[in-house]
Amino acid sequence: ELAAPSDPYRSTSHTLTVCERKPGVVEMSVIVSFLAKNFIPPTVLCVLERLYLPKFLPSLTALSPLLPVPKLYGSVILINVIGSAFFTVFLGVKVGGARKAAIEKAKKEGDPDAEARFSYPKMYAEGFSAEAKQFNCVQRAHQHTLETYTSMIAMSLIGGLTQPVVTALAGLLWIVARAKWSAGYSTGEPGNRYDRSGGWGRHIWTALLWLIITCASTSVQLLVF
Repeated sequence: ELAAPSDPYRSTSHTLTVCERKPGVVEMSVIVSFLAKNFIPPTVLCVLERLYLPKFLPSLTALSPLLPVPKLYGSVILINVIGSAFFTVFLGVKVGGARKAAIEKAKKEGDPDAEARFSYPKMYAEGFSAEAKQFNCVQRAHQHTLETYTSMIAMSLIGGLTQPVVTALAGLLWIVARAKWSAGYSTGEPGNRYDRSGGWGRHIWTALLWLIITCASTSVQLLVF
């Protein structure tokens, strides 16, 4: 007779079982959504570039007389290499300006160790003051960019051999997204690197994924053809 109230428990148990399964379903939907948004579009663009660009722009897809690469490879050098190089230098200049500003502000606030705290060769400032946080955010924006910069350049040079258009577009996206991401970070609030990037911040990763796909395209074509 006391077993009658067990029905609610069976219902709860059943509900828990369903709930336990939901995370897996949610994870799978997230993965599918991620692939659909980030891998399928650049893959389709790569296929379209290989199939149709030679038909409509044969002069640009032809090999350059200077080097045995497509003429459009020049856009990869211009955007992904030269453009990104100027951009990273610009971020470095911002760090220098932030360093000087932090020293001056810390001195005004009465910090006796302002020079030692912010001067070279220290990469990051010690302490928890507003000046230290502001400077560290600007420095981190630059350093974070450099952490994947070598990979970005290498993938651009490889992917651009067979997919110069998609690679150049990815390079342009990387520069714009990095600029927005860094501007948000430089406000002094780390969360703003995404929240105040106008939706561009996350595309620093989108651009790298696109470059991975162009590299994969080059590798597959080398192996197959």
